[in-house]
Amino acid sequence: MLTPPPSAQQLAYIHLQDRIVSGALPGGTRLKPEPIAQQLGISRMPVREAIRQLNAEGYVTIMPNRGAVVTNRTPEDVIELFEMRAVLEGLAARIAAKVATADELDDLESFNTGLLRLGQDHVAWVERHDQFHDQLCLLSRRARLCDEARRLRFAVRPYLRLYTRSHAEFELKGHEHERLIEEIRSGNGKRAEAVTRAHVMANAHSIAECLRVALAEALSAPVAKPTPERAVEKTAATRKRKSAAA
Repeated sequence: MLTPPPSAQQLAYIHLQDRIVSGALPGGTRLKPEPIAQQLGISRMPVREAIRQLNAEGYVTIMPNRGAVVTNRTPEDVIELFEMRAVLEGLAARIAAKVATADELDDLESFNTGLLRLGQDHVAWVERHDQFHDQLCLLSRRARLCDEARRLRFAVRPYLRLYTRSHAEFELKGHEHERLIEEIRSGNGKRAEAVTRAHVMANAHSIAECLRVALAEALSAPVAKPTPERAVEKTAATRKRKSAAA
């Protein structure tokens, strides 16, 4: 049976979510439906519906008199997202310790081996890292739990990318994936939950601090002065407007 193609709204939603999560649309970016619709070859209505959905999920903020902008998260917001994710993934690990099969854990182990081979390719590492955690959650056989944990991972992905670009060690020693697999394989649900929570939170404060530094640098960056040619163009345009008004 063939999978039906995505609707225009789904197409717009996936396009915008991917660009927000990847950092291509940073916080504060205004989302104008018309150029997005033109780019995707669809009408403006599905784009507006996709933006409303992204607003409901926290990726976008609809502001009075300004329209929709990509949500600007504070370092404290990022820590809270990690705390929520730690609870959900910890619960998934606790359940997985009781229901996951040896073959499933072997597959997860093999996937992690591939992740370790990526070295310092931070873009590929973030993508594969999220896939590892998605697979771990799926071991719990709790679809809604997995969906919510995935949503939170997407929400923090831009900040994880920011962190991995400037840090040689992506994960703290003692909090690696091998330990998570080992604890789930042991069948001790409480310990698997505790270790998973600690793993998720291991770099949360460092990632939030990385964002804090980036925001401070952005605020202190000097405003670019117009070139002489641009200044002449601006003066000419001003004179033209005054002449028209007269």
